[in-house]
Amino acid sequence: MKTTMNKAFFYLIFPLWITILAANFLTPTLEFSQNENRYLAQIPEFSLNSLLNGSYMAKLDEYVNDQFVFRDHWISLQSDLEYALGKRESNGVFIGKNALLSKLEDANQANIEDNLQGMLDFFAAAQKPCAVMLVPSAAEIQPDKLPLFAQSWPQDPLIQQIYQKAAGMTAISLSAALREHAEEYIYYRTDHHWTTYGAYFAYLEYCRALGLVPVAYRAETVSWNFNGTLYSKSGVRFIKPDTMEAFQTAADAGCSIKTNGEPAYYDSVYFPQYLEVKDQYGYFLGQNQPIVTLYGNQATGKKLLLFKDSYAHCLAPMLLQHYDEIVLVDLRYINSEISDLLDIKEFDQILFLYSVDTFVSSNPLAKLQR
Repeated sequence: MKTTMNKAFFYLIFPLWITILAANFLTPTLEFSQNENRYLAQIPEFSLNSLLNGSYMAKLDEYVNDQFVFRDHWISLQSDLEYALGKRESNGVFIGKNALLSKLEDANQANIEDNLQGMLDFFAAAQKPCAVMLVPSAAEIQPDKLPLFAQSWPQDPLIQQIYQKAAGMTAISLSAALREHAEEYIYYRTDHHWTTYGAYFAYLEYCRALGLVPVAYRAETVSWNFNGTLYSKSGVRFIKPDTMEAFQTAADAGCSIKTNGEPAYYDSVYFPQYLEVKDQYGYFLGQNQPIVTLYGNQATGKKLLLFKDSYAHCLAPMLLQHYDEIVLVDLRYINSEISDLLDIKEFDQILFLYSVDTFVSSNPLAKLQR
């Protein structure tokens, strides 16, 4: 028996091992994984000190793992096997019924208080009408998609607590409106964002709260093969890719993006070049930027200042019907006083639009505290 095992190893496993080893040496080193949406480890720089303290071997191990030949296929195979064995969560992602859903971390009370105080301080200083819109995740609105025994904390009570403390602001509740359409395609299957169609119901609630007359939903499908952040994070590859729609509006007069120095101008608020890469969500306003200004052509004479995370990207074009300019500010990428970058007096309305996930797990609005 022992002799037979040795022969099997020699004739089958050993050649396979040599082939994989050779493939690893011959395959070019990759810098970025499109499917995982992250940069991969590179060959570490050797030094005697790094060898002695163990950091060199740790980085080398990370490099081998990241650069292993057919890495994405191995990840997919692993997730398939784990799913077959009954595992319904992978790397902070619930594997639900034909959909992946974010598993929100427990609410961090310090972050919540920081964000709330930032909003209140800015509201008091700006002396402008302010609205706040917190977006619940798919796990809150579509719990039937969660796998059996999945633990997801209730978001509605927390949203209401925050709204109660946002004294003087217009609090825009979305949960009821979204639940009315819970059976429809309002959240992506492979991404943590809402779809453009889901964002439209938030737009309707915004219009209702501010007394605006909304425009009808009119959208164009721009992608049939969108695999989003949850696809990348989970390693699960058997969920059907998403389709992606973009709201069509004649009010689109382009946008400008300011990173450092002078802003760059574009003819549209949409960026088709991102449909050719893995991060197709960049179709909406490109990548995350500190300040993006959208221009409308409806001569409303009004300007909106929008503090946001990426949930605002597919909704903002709908608001061009009501504002000549919409300035979107992502505080994560700003380290200056906002008053040094923008003249607050120019704006007619302020909106804070964040996902519940962002609001409880980070504190970008703390930068607005006085």
